[in-house]
Amino acid sequence: MAIKHEDTVSGATLVGIGGIVIALSANMGRGAAGATLPPNFFPLMCAFGLIVCGVILLVKGLRSEAGPLPALVDTRILVVGGLLAIFYWFFADIDFRLGAWALALVTMLMFGIRNVLQLVLIPLGLAILLYLAFTRGFNVVLPTWI
Repeated sequence: MAIKHEDTVSGATLVGIGGIVIALSANMGRGAAGATLPPNFFPLMCAFGLIVCGVILLVKGLRSEAGPLPALVDTRILVVGGLLAIFYWFFADIDFRLGAWALALVTMLMFGIRNVLQLVLIPLGLAILLYLAFTRGFNVVLPTWI
C-alpha cells in the first residue's frame, strides 16, 4: 500500500474535488419546469466523472510501490488553470468558440504537443463540436460575437 505515490495523491484530490462539486451543485435548484435538463445536471455529471477517475487513480496508486512525490506546483498546471479561471471569469464576455479554442490550444501546447496538424485541427474541431453539442443538442444559449 503506497500512500506516498503520485497516483494516490492525485486520485484522492480528484475524489475530494468531485465531492466539493457535488456539494456546491446539489442546491442549484430545479430550474424551469419542462423538458429541459436541471441546471445541476452537467456539474453533477462532471463530479461523478471526477470521482470515478479519482477512485481508479487512488486504487492504482495504493497498489503500486511508493516513490518520491513530484513537485507540488507544476508550471503547466498553473498556466492551464489560470487560463481556465480567466475563461470562466469572462465567460459571458468572450465568444464561447474562441475561448474553447484558445483553452484547448494552450493546454495542448503546455503538455508538449508540437504537431502542427494536431494543433490546428483538434482545438478547432473541439470548439465547433462543443458549440454545436450545447447549442443544437442541449439548446443551451452560449455567448457569441457573431
